[in-house]
Amino acid sequence: MAAEPSLKGRRILVTGASAGIGEAIAHQAVDAGATVAGLSRRMPDKERHGIHSFSCDVRDEDQVQEAVDRAADALGGHLDAIIANAGYGLYGHITKGRPKDWHDVVETNVMGVLYTIYYGYRRLAPDGIRDIMLMSSISGRTARLGAGVYAATKFAVGAIGESLRVELAEQHIRVTLVEPATVDTPFYEVAVRHEGAGVIPRNFDPLTAADVARACLFALAQPANVTVNEITMRPNGQAT
Repeated sequence: MAAEPSLKGRRILVTGASAGIGEAIAHQAVDAGATVAGLSRRMPDKERHGIHSFSCDVRDEDQVQEAVDRAADALGGHLDAIIANAGYGLYGHITKGRPKDWHDVVETNVMGVLYTIYYGYRRLAPDGIRDIMLMSSISGRTARLGAGVYAATKFAVGAIGESLRVELAEQHIRVTLVEPATVDTPFYEVAVRHEGAGVIPRNFDPLTAADVARACLFALAQPANVTVNEITMRPNGQAT
C-alpha cells in the first residue's frame, strides 16, 4: 500500500491568514508538518502559533512584493505553495452601489490575487511539488441578484486560475481553484452591503472554515503526478 501523501517540509504562503479560511488553512498546514507564512493587513510581523506572520495589504503591489520576499526568506529562501486567499465581499445592486467600493473589492479580489501570484511565482522552488491555489467562490460560477460586482471579481479569479493552469502545465506547477459556497466565517460580517444585497435562506448548516481548509490540504497533499484543478463545495442542503 502506498504511503499517505504528506505536507511535511512543504513551505506554504497564505494570504488573508488572520481569520476565516486563511487562518484555518495556515493552522491545519502547520499541524500537517508544513512551515507556513501568513500575510494579512491585521497580522503583526512576528511568529505566532508556529506561523511566520507578516503585515500586508494585498491591494498594494509594493507591500505584496516586500511581504512575499520576507516570507520566502523566513521559510528558507523558496516557497512550495502559494495560496491566494485574501478577499472580501460586496453585496447589493450594481445600479445602487458606490464606485469607490467597486474599486476596493476589485483591487483586493483581483489585483491582490495577481500581485500574490506574480511575486510568489518568482520565489517558488525550482523543482519538487509546487502549487498555486486560488480562493474563489461559488459566486464565480453563478452570478446571483445582489452580488454582481463580487461575482465579477470571482469570475475573474476563475479565469486567472484556468489561464495559469495552461501557462504552467509544462513546468509541472499545479494550479487549484477553490469555490466554496456559504461558509460560517467573519467574511459576511465585514462585507460591504449596498441596497439590494440579497440574503441566502439558511435552511442548512453552512460550511466551516475548517471544512474548506481540509479540502485545500487534500489537494496540496496529493502526489506529484496528481493535480486537483477545481474544488467546488456547498453545504449539504444549499441549492444556490
